[in-house]
Amino acid sequence: MKLLLIAAVMAVAAADRPAPRPYSAPAPPSYSAPAPPQYGQKVPQILSQQFDLRDDQSYDSSFETENGISASESGKPVAGYGSEPSYAVKGQYSYTDDYGNTYTVTYTADANGFQPQGAHFPTPVPTEYPTPQVPVTQASYQAAPAPSYQAAPVQPQPQYQAYQPSYQ
Repeated sequence: MKLLLIAAVMAVAAADRPAPRPYSAPAPPSYSAPAPPQYGQKVPQILSQQFDLRDDQSYDSSFETENGISASESGKPVAGYGSEPSYAVKGQYSYTDDYGNTYTVTYTADANGFQPQGAHFPTPVPTEYPTPQVPVTQASYQAAPAPSYQAAPVQPQPQYQAYQPSYQ
Protein backbone atom coordinates (compact mmCIF):
# COMPACT_ATOMS: atom_id res chain seq x y z
CA MET A 1 0.00 0.00 0.00
CA LYS A 2 2.81 2.41 0.83
CA LEU A 3 4.46 1.56 -2.46
CA LEU A 4 1.24 2.35 -4.35
CA LEU A 5 0.88 5.69 -2.51
CA ILE A 6 4.48 6.73 -3.32
CA ALA A 7 4.03 5.75 -6.98
CA ALA A 8 0.83 7.85 -7.18
CA VAL A 9 2.53 10.92 -5.67
CA MET A 10 5.43 10.58 -8.13
CA ALA A 11 3.04 10.23 -11.07
CA VAL A 12 1.18 13.40 -10.04
CA ALA A 13 4.50 15.28 -9.62
CA ALA A 14 5.72 14.14 -13.05
CA ALA A 15 2.43 15.12 -14.71
CA ASP A 16 2.53 18.58 -13.09
CA ARG A 17 5.85 19.49 -14.80
CA PRO A 18 5.52 21.28 -18.18
CA ALA A 19 6.80 19.51 -21.27
CA PRO A 20 10.20 20.73 -22.53
CA ARG A 21 10.02 23.15 -25.47
CA PRO A 22 12.17 22.61 -28.52
CA TYR A 23 15.22 24.94 -28.80
CA SER A 24 14.95 27.87 -31.16
CA ALA A 25 17.87 30.23 -31.82
CA PRO A 26 17.32 33.82 -30.76
CA ALA A 27 16.59 36.30 -33.51
CA PRO A 28 19.58 38.43 -34.53
CA PRO A 29 19.50 41.94 -33.10
CA SER A 30 18.15 44.56 -35.42
CA TYR A 31 20.12 47.78 -35.98
CA SER A 32 18.61 51.14 -36.52
CA ALA A 33 20.63 54.30 -37.04
CA PRO A 34 20.54 56.75 -34.15
CA ALA A 35 18.36 59.76 -34.54
CA PRO A 36 20.17 62.94 -35.54
CA PRO A 37 21.06 65.17 -32.58
CA GLN A 38 18.61 67.88 -31.69
CA TYR A 39 20.27 71.14 -30.75
CA GLY A 40 18.50 73.43 -28.34
CA GLN A 41 20.23 76.58 -29.52
CA LYS A 42 20.90 77.99 -32.92
CA VAL A 43 24.51 77.84 -34.10
CA PRO A 44 25.75 81.46 -34.17
CA GLN A 45 26.73 82.92 -37.52
CA ILE A 46 30.17 84.37 -38.13
CA LEU A 47 29.79 88.08 -38.92
CA SER A 48 33.39 88.74 -39.92
CA GLN A 49 36.59 86.75 -40.17
CA GLN A 50 40.01 87.83 -41.42
CA PHE A 51 43.42 86.20 -41.58
CA ASP A 52 46.47 87.88 -43.05
CA LEU A 53 49.77 85.98 -43.35
CA ARG A 54 52.62 88.16 -44.57
CA ASP A 55 55.86 87.18 -46.32
CA ASP A 56 57.89 87.58 -43.13
CA GLN A 57 55.63 84.92 -41.49
CA SER A 58 53.95 87.47 -39.20
CA TYR A 59 50.16 87.36 -39.12
CA ASP A 60 46.98 89.12 -38.04
CA SER A 61 43.78 87.24 -37.33
CA SER A 62 40.32 88.24 -36.11
CA PHE A 63 36.71 87.10 -36.06
CA GLU A 64 33.35 88.16 -34.64
CA THR A 65 30.13 86.17 -34.22
CA GLU A 66 26.52 87.27 -33.87
CA ASN A 67 26.33 86.15 -30.22
CA GLY A 68 29.00 88.61 -29.07
CA ILE A 69 32.14 86.49 -29.22
CA SER A 70 35.11 88.24 -30.78
CA ALA A 71 38.84 87.61 -30.92
CA SER A 72 41.87 89.19 -32.52
CA GLU A 73 45.51 88.16 -32.48
CA SER A 74 48.77 89.20 -34.08
CA GLY A 75 52.04 87.33 -34.04
CA LYS A 76 55.55 87.56 -35.37
CA PRO A 77 58.22 84.88 -35.57
CA VAL A 78 61.03 84.97 -33.04
CA ALA A 79 63.98 82.74 -32.23
CA GLY A 80 62.61 79.60 -30.66
CA TYR A 81 63.89 76.88 -28.43
CA GLY A 82 66.73 75.13 -30.15
CA SER A 83 65.80 74.45 -33.77
CA GLU A 84 62.05 74.98 -33.18
CA PRO A 85 60.61 78.24 -34.52
CA SER A 86 58.40 80.23 -32.19
CA TYR A 87 56.08 83.26 -32.21
CA ALA A 88 55.58 86.29 -30.02
CA VAL A 89 51.80 86.77 -29.86
CA LYS A 90 49.52 89.56 -28.62
CA GLY A 91 45.76 89.35 -28.68
CA GLN A 92 42.40 89.67 -27.00
CA TYR A 93 39.08 87.86 -26.89
CA SER A 94 35.73 88.73 -25.40
CA TYR A 95 32.45 86.95 -24.82
CA THR A 96 29.10 87.50 -23.13
CA ASP A 97 27.85 85.07 -20.48
CA ASP A 98 24.26 83.89 -19.96
CA TYR A 99 23.55 86.84 -17.66
CA GLY A 100 24.61 89.52 -20.16
CA ASN A 101 28.03 90.26 -18.63
CA THR A 102 30.81 90.87 -21.16
CA TYR A 103 34.25 89.52 -20.31
CA THR A 104 37.40 90.63 -22.10
CA VAL A 105 40.81 89.00 -21.82
CA THR A 106 43.99 90.50 -23.28
CA TYR A 107 47.13 88.42 -23.45
CA THR A 108 50.71 88.19 -24.58
CA ALA A 109 52.56 84.97 -25.23
CA ASP A 110 56.29 85.17 -25.75
CA ALA A 111 59.53 84.03 -24.15
CA ASN A 112 58.04 84.90 -20.74
CA GLY A 113 55.10 82.52 -21.26
CA PHE A 114 51.36 83.11 -21.58
CA GLN A 115 50.29 86.19 -19.61
CA PRO A 116 46.53 86.84 -19.61
CA GLN A 117 44.93 89.92 -18.07
CA GLY A 118 41.28 90.61 -17.38
CA ALA A 119 39.16 92.64 -14.98
CA HIS A 120 37.27 89.49 -13.94
CA PHE A 121 40.35 87.49 -12.94
CA PRO A 122 40.73 86.85 -9.21
CA THR A 123 43.14 89.05 -7.31
CA PRO A 124 45.00 88.25 -4.11
CA VAL A 125 43.11 89.06 -0.93
CA PRO A 126 44.71 91.98 0.89
CA THR A 127 46.04 91.03 4.29
CA GLU A 128 45.47 92.94 7.50
CA TYR A 129 49.17 93.14 8.20
CA PRO A 130 51.75 94.58 5.82
CA THR A 131 54.59 92.42 4.61
CA PRO A 132 57.65 93.20 6.73
CA GLN A 133 60.69 94.56 4.97
CA VAL A 134 63.77 92.55 5.86
CA PRO A 135 67.07 94.39 5.43
CA VAL A 136 69.63 92.59 3.34
CA THR A 137 73.07 92.53 4.93
CA GLN A 138 76.32 91.18 3.63
CA ALA A 139 77.48 88.28 5.77
CA SER A 140 81.05 87.05 5.79
CA TYR A 141 81.51 83.34 5.82
CA GLN A 142 84.56 81.35 6.92
CA ALA A 143 85.46 77.83 6.01
CA ALA A 144 84.63 75.21 8.62
CA PRO A 145 87.62 73.98 10.66
CA ALA A 146 89.08 70.60 9.79
CA PRO A 147 87.78 67.71 11.92
CA SER A 148 89.95 66.96 14.97
CA TYR A 149 89.21 63.26 15.17
CA GLN A 150 91.02 60.46 13.41
CA ALA A 151 89.01 58.27 11.10
CA ALA A 152 88.92 54.54 11.77
CA PRO A 153 90.83 52.38 9.29
CA VAL A 154 88.77 50.87 6.53
CA GLN A 155 88.25 47.13 6.92
CA PRO A 156 88.59 45.09 3.73
CA GLN A 157 85.39 43.48 2.52
CA PRO A 158 85.33 39.66 2.61
CA GLN A 159 85.64 38.01 -0.77
CA TYR A 160 82.94 35.48 -1.60
CA GLN A 161 83.36 32.65 -4.03
CA ALA A 162 80.48 31.44 -6.15
CA TYR A 163 78.93 28.12 -5.17
CA GLN A 164 79.91 25.37 -7.58
CA PRO A 165 78.06 22.12 -7.08
CA SER A 166 80.04 18.95 -7.64
CA TYR A 167 78.32 15.99 -9.25
CA GLN A 168 79.89 12.64 -8.60
